[in-house]
Parts: sequence; C-alpha cells; structure tokens
Amino acid sequence: MITRTAGWVAIVLSVIILLIFAAIRLAAMAQDPPPTDAFGIRYVQHPWVALLHMVPGLLFLTLAPLQFVARIRQRRIGLHRGLGRALATCAAISGLFALVASFRLPAFGGVSTQTATVFFGAIFIFSLAKAIRHIRRKDICLHREWMIRTFALATGVASIRVFIGLFTALSDLGLEEVFGASFWLGFGVNLLMAEVWINRTRGR
Repeated sequence: MITRTAGWVAIVLSVIILLIFAAIRLAAMAQDPPPTDAFGIRYVQHPWVALLHMVPGLLFLTLAPLQFVARIRQRRIGLHRGLGRALATCAAISGLFALVASFRLPAFGGVSTQTATVFFGAIFIFSLAKAIRHIRRKDICLHREWMIRTFALATGVASIRVFIGLFTALSDLGLEEVFGASFWLGFGVNLLMAEVWINRTRGR
C-alpha cells in the first residue's frame, strides 16, 4: 500500500512539474519580443516541431495515469479502450517529433543531449509499439508492462528537470553543462524504476 501510494505521488508530482515547465515554455514562445537565449530561441525558430512534440505529449502525460486506475479499467472498459487509442496516438506523435526535434533543433547540451534523446526516444517508440501489439493479441499482462515502460520514459522529462536543479544547485556548472547528463539520468532512472515496479507487481 505504501509503495503504491508513493508511486502515485511520484506520478502526480511529475505531471505537475511538466505542466509548469510546459506552460513557461509556451508562454515564452508566445511573448513579444521572443526569447533570445540559446535554449528558448530554438523553440521560436522551429515552433511547429516544438508544438507537435509538446502538446500531444502533455495530453498523454496528463491523461495516461487514468489508464492505470483499476476501477476505471474494470467498470468503464469502453472508456479505457477509447482513451487508450487516443493516448497511444498522442504518444506516437509526441515521440516521433521528439526524434525530429533532436535533429532539427540545435542540441542544447551538445552531442550528449542529442544521443540521449535519440536513444531513449527510440526505446519510447519501441515500447509503445510493443504495448499496442500485445493488446491487439489480448495479452493484457504484457501490454501493461510495456505501457508502464512507455509512461516511465514520458515522465522522464520531469526527472530531467529535477536532476538539472540538483546539479546547478550543488555545483558551479551552468545549465548547458549539466543538460546532457541530466537527460541520461532522468530517462535512465525512470526506466530502471519502471523495471523494478514491473518485477515487483508482475502476476498480481
């Protein structure tokens, strides 16, 4: 019970963090004059790539937790399936445009950030595809496991912000210097925690 509660707290905090940072970024993109800093200008120069990654991603992150609520799955299976299809579409669009952004937007943080985005972005798309394949084959257990991996990688964006905050607060390094390492740690730690959760709850 404690572990489950901690998991939900982590999910809610991750979603809140992402909504805050997304709101800040979208507001910055809309401001006049636009931002000129090295990080923010990339979004202004490639607005459609940024929006097609961010907006579907936010929809997925905000609504996907409902898919893990057992009561909804058991009592409102039609809602679960319909929402699942919509969220899978959002996740696919967001994931594909994350890969596009890794090549179209200048890599803030250098090669380390770009390789982390491509590496974990590919795993995200692969996990989503596996989840869809398993649910089409009516293999609910494996579908659940691959969706947990998919969602964990999506919320890795929030963990990245946490690591950036820790690194910049506890060292003299600048934002760009810690960006790449934070990407690897944010996505990597979340994926590791997903595997731990899957193994602890498998067969329940």
